[in-house]
Amino acid sequence: MDAGSGTTGRGIVVAFDGSPGSEVALDWAAAAARRQAKPLTVVFCVDMAAVPLDPVYSPDDLPREIREGAQATLDRGVERAKNFAKPPDVDGVVVVGTTAAEVVLASKDAELVVIGSRGRGRLAAGLLGSVSYAVAAHAFSPVVVVRGETVVHPDTGHPVVVGVDDSDASHRAVARAAEMAAAAGAPLRIVHVRRLRSPEGWAYVEDHAAGTEHSHAVRERAQTVLTRARDRVLATHPEVEVETEVLFGEPGHVLAPYGARAGLLVVGSRGRGGFAGLMLGSVSHTVIHEAGCPVMVVR
Repeated sequence: MDAGSGTTGRGIVVAFDGSPGSEVALDWAAAAARRQAKPLTVVFCVDMAAVPLDPVYSPDDLPREIREGAQATLDRGVERAKNFAKPPDVDGVVVVGTTAAEVVLASKDAELVVIGSRGRGRLAAGLLGSVSYAVAAHAFSPVVVVRGETVVHPDTGHPVVVGVDDSDASHRAVARAAEMAAAAGAPLRIVHVRRLRSPEGWAYVEDHAAGTEHSHAVRERAQTVLTRARDRVLATHPEVEVETEVLFGEPGHVLAPYGARAGLLVVGSRGRGGFAGLMLGSVSHTVIHEAGCPVMVVR
């Protein structure tokens, strides 16, 4: 398989470096490519900082030992993808640069980017890799961050869960979640999380407060958001089983536990109230850190 000076950027792109985390991400990407009948591009990046010579911008200019080692790792990844899931088309490319920058560049022409991560749970929140964070924050296409040691996929027993807040980003998230659910034959659960005003001011109020008059009004507005989202899904994917749910609390921490039983958790990169310069909102950031299943961030 020939190395190139850039990525093909078509179909699903997955970063692979031979580490256990990247192997799990590769397996997830290969299975997704098979389900969706999409080509898969495996990317291996040689960090320029690791090249002990003058600046190198093309794999052809790498020292032979580094070039051959990179190609061997890439070939191993391509073969693993083919053997694991047999997607319709698998290609591989060696690039030179920082992994985050090269994967973000590839995302310009990709339908989906997949990357591995490290750590799980709140105590391991600081272990979110800088590469996966940067890609999730800056990629042009949707990004799936795959965590853990085993591959979890949407199926009849593992729904696709998507958070919606009626922002443009969450509308796009719902659309992508519906596509993923349809391709996997999985149910879709659309969740809207509301923050409630307590007598002391803005605070997170649990569902036991939902008996108040104010809470009923909030729930009605939330249900309107969910109904519109469900109707949009059924208009394009009538075969998908759709459930909706209103919950109360801090959205990221409320959504993340769904990762224990979901096949995929989908969020928008920023919801209502997000700062324009903040590329990865607090909800998506929290969900990536805490959820126990793959997380898709949709811009």
